[in-house]
Amino acid sequence: MDGDLTEIFQATFASPASTVEERAWREVFGEEYPDGLEPYSYTSRSELSRIAAALELRPGDVFADIGCGRGGPGLWVAATTDARVVGVDIADSALSAAAARADRLRLGSVAEYRLGSFDQLPFDDASIDGAMSIDALLFAPSKRDALVEVARAVRSGGHIVMTTWDYHSQPVGRPPQVADHRPLLVDAGFDVVAYDDTPLWRERQERLDALLLDAVDELAAEGGEDPDDVRAWIEEMHASLATMIRRVLFVARRR
Repeated sequence: MDGDLTEIFQATFASPASTVEERAWREVFGEEYPDGLEPYSYTSRSELSRIAAALELRPGDVFADIGCGRGGPGLWVAATTDARVVGVDIADSALSAAAARADRLRLGSVAEYRLGSFDQLPFDDASIDGAMSIDALLFAPSKRDALVEVARAVRSGGHIVMTTWDYHSQPVGRPPQVADHRPLLVDAGFDVVAYDDTPLWRERQERLDALLLDAVDELAAEGGEDPDDVRAWIEEMHASLATMIRRVLFVARRR
């Protein structure tokens, strides 16, 4: 994923969600696939339930969904907890898609969407009750700066729940990665509550990559792209598996 990330994600979310990719996700996750949410991530129904519980939100609380994409997971958490979600993304197209989804689900009154990034969140100091982020932190240019910025925005006692990957070497086409986020969380002002490996993460990623490779021609036709470019994208994504230690879900409490 070389190039300007904003441009890449702008183009991604300006188009409808891929039906070919959704078919592959459904096959890999089975009953754990979060139907109707169009997640641009490896999240599952069980994981979303855990995120909602770990945030410890009260009705009316406000939480951020950082890197919200089309908004489905954050809206699910908001509806489950009776809290308000503010989705943040670097792509205007993602925010438009998320807002439209909120309206379709009749959740517009509890959802708001703002342009921003991990290193420049659109919140005042200590102004939100918690934050979630699913598979987006890896795109932050500096993980340390990102977590410091999240800590600035979250009130004391608020929780953050994020999923990401730890790496033992640097993947191609990604910003710099780290081997363990826990020291960064502590330095940023958080107490680490949980730091857990995702069950079956590697098997699911390998299976998804294989299914997408089998469907290269369909994917290319769906997006009006060159099949060779699509194949190169999938192969680069698959190659990054060799650089990963684990996919993690961490829960941290703001001191």
